[in-house]
Amino acid sequence: MATSLTTRGSPYEPLRVLSAEAVLQQMRSNVPLTVLDVRDRPQFQVSGVIAGARAIPLVQLSARLEELAGARATPVVVVSQMARRAVAAVLELQAAGFAEVFLLDGGMERWRELGYPVEQRRDSTPSARAINITEENKR
Repeated sequence: MATSLTTRGSPYEPLRVLSAEAVLQQMRSNVPLTVLDVRDRPQFQVSGVIAGARAIPLVQLSARLEELAGARATPVVVVSQMARRAVAAVLELQAAGFAEVFLLDGGMERWRELGYPVEQRRDSTPSARAINITEENKR
């Protein structure tokens, strides 16, 4: 579980923060992990989402928590453009009983800066499949 995920100091303490590098390493190691993008639809349509991520805009999160029911047993990494929406989503998920919730340090901006895998989408929920990272996301 999260024992393999490491956090580091952040201005968002006491929130748990993971670097983009650590998240990608976990994805490539096939560690069960849910990546949740909470940006608004126009943002993810323009800049894409992390490959394999579930995209649920922050304004819809409370109404769509059931979609993440399977993620309660896995670490959840929340991403927004920088951090404001992600911090709010982390707090909401923790209040809803998600135990292992992390903030992606640097958000989508850092992920793209590093050239990590993204996919373009028109819709926020591409499928009902589990959002575990698979071989297809190791580009």
